[in-house]
Amino acid sequence: SQLAAEFAHRYGQYFAGGVFWLSFADPAGVLTEVAASGTGLGLPGWEALPLPAQAARVRELWQAPLPRLLVFDNCEDEALLDAWRPTSGGARVLITSRRPYWDPTLGVQALPLDVLARPQSIALLRGFRPELPAAAAGLDALAAELGDLPLALHLAGSTLRRYAHALSPAQYLARLRAPDALLAQLKVEGRSPTSHEQDVARTFAASLARLDAANPTDALARQLLARAAHFAPGEPIPRALLAASVAREEADAALQVEDALTRLIELGLLEDEASGALRMHRLLAAFARSALADATAQAAAEQAMLNAARRVNNAGYPLAMQPLLAHLRHTADSALARADERAASLNLNLGFHLNAAGDLVSAQPYYEHALAINQQVLGARHLHTATSLNNLGALLKAQGDLAGARAYLEQALDIWRAVLGERHPDTATSLNNLGALLKDMGDLAGARAYYEQALDIRQAVLGARHPHMAQSLNNLGTLLRAQGDLVGAREYLEQALDIWRAVLGERHPDTATSLNNLGALLKDMGDLAGARAYYAQALDIRRAVLGEHHPDTALSLNNLGYLLQAQGDLAGARAYYAQALAILIATLGPQHPTTQIVRRNLAALGPASGEAEPDE
Repeated sequence: SQLAAEFAHRYGQYFAGGVFWLSFADPAGVLTEVAASGTGLGLPGWEALPLPAQAARVRELWQAPLPRLLVFDNCEDEALLDAWRPTSGGARVLITSRRPYWDPTLGVQALPLDVLARPQSIALLRGFRPELPAAAAGLDALAAELGDLPLALHLAGSTLRRYAHALSPAQYLARLRAPDALLAQLKVEGRSPTSHEQDVARTFAASLARLDAANPTDALARQLLARAAHFAPGEPIPRALLAASVAREEADAALQVEDALTRLIELGLLEDEASGALRMHRLLAAFARSALADATAQAAAEQAMLNAARRVNNAGYPLAMQPLLAHLRHTADSALARADERAASLNLNLGFHLNAAGDLVSAQPYYEHALAINQQVLGARHLHTATSLNNLGALLKAQGDLAGARAYLEQALDIWRAVLGERHPDTATSLNNLGALLKDMGDLAGARAYYEQALDIRQAVLGARHPHMAQSLNNLGTLLRAQGDLVGAREYLEQALDIWRAVLGERHPDTATSLNNLGALLKDMGDLAGARAYYAQALDIRRAVLGEHHPDTALSLNNLGYLLQAQGDLAGARAYYAQALAILIATLGPQHPTTQIVRRNLAALGPASGEAEPDE
């Protein structure tokens, strides 16, 4: 990565289209990286484009003749490279990777990196202390002690610059060679690219030794470093997330954290990114986990991550999780070995996010992990177990496994009724979810009974303007529509929209759901122009807050297609159906019931053909 950065610095001027640095460390974040590289290029209408459309526009630019340099940093996956690299045009791709061998069909020209030559090592160190002559005492020996490794030399140089008036190269070398600086050899997955882990550990230890535990700022810096090591290695850590991992009650707590972070950055232990995020090298993270005796670090990092994930999930905007997702996944996976309540909560929240983001397949194992842990640790009748059962049941319903969903949802209702009573909001949630399931199974009478029980409880204990009240009103409205009571349905659906708009805002996913359902009702009532306006608003919101490739976005596309078909615009309908089908195949799979509905709509275009819109 350092070499790639130097190449870009020296030769970026020859790429008239610019230099673009993209992290490929997390496959799930590549789309965001690509889209972000288009910001600032002055493209017309850029800010209004959804994320996937921005990425697509960027890829079009990459295919143009204008020379561009694309740096795919930490790209370890051949399939990921194949999916994102431009296949024509003037762009050139520079990859940094630990992968030594690549499929010949990819055309990758591998350039294995050895350690630096000694003059280069000395030049790198002098870059931090330019006043030192090349023959300065200790520089050559220091480079030898560090094995001429660029990362180790960079950290050593940072220390020499920070203490330019107090520490000579020879004195620093003596510190590296001191017995108390020789910590256990660094352990990482596999071997480092240069096979000099122990030398890196010595460098890290020397930098760490500059943090005086008796100094309040340094002590806080050590805490932050220990916690940073438990987030996803090598990924940008949002500054607020890392700061939240240390409990500070003082009035100037934020300033204290910034002072401590500055210390870590100055010592080369953290990298400060332009966005404000902080990055910790993978090798350094492994070293810190081993060298810092902080028994509270992992728990503190996990709790900060859990609190942040809950806030995003409760707000209902899944795209807001993107900067946190790599860390949520890492902490959830790492906690599994412990199988305690916090591990269950991390997995539950990751599953919840993936479900909300439309990735139902990936969500399922995390929900299953959470359920297994809660059953084992808390017992079969615990409230957290009921929550896991409920969420897994709702997921199976969304996947089309209605029988499997029913078993889980009925277990959850049984626990909530027994522990919380008949009139608790969680009991109402369970009743509501079972009502939705029975509706999907065609039992409209049974569904209505559950929906009405849930509405009665929520009205009594939550009040008339609560978002859960809007959910009950919405569900009863869609049920009445299915039963043919369009006038009764409209009253419920309009009440739901009014509450969601007032409480959650005009651009919330739940508001989009309400608009969509009102559009469907108006279509049934023959008001096609009014229906189209509602459908268009719902699609616009979903594209903006859920993304172009979310299943709910696909439902809006299908519904607009169905409306255009009813208006006689078969070409327009076909375009919407095709877009919806592609999204649903990718997210829900080709055999999902909703996918099959849209497939039939596309295949059967003609007068009065097609199926009713999938319910929401």
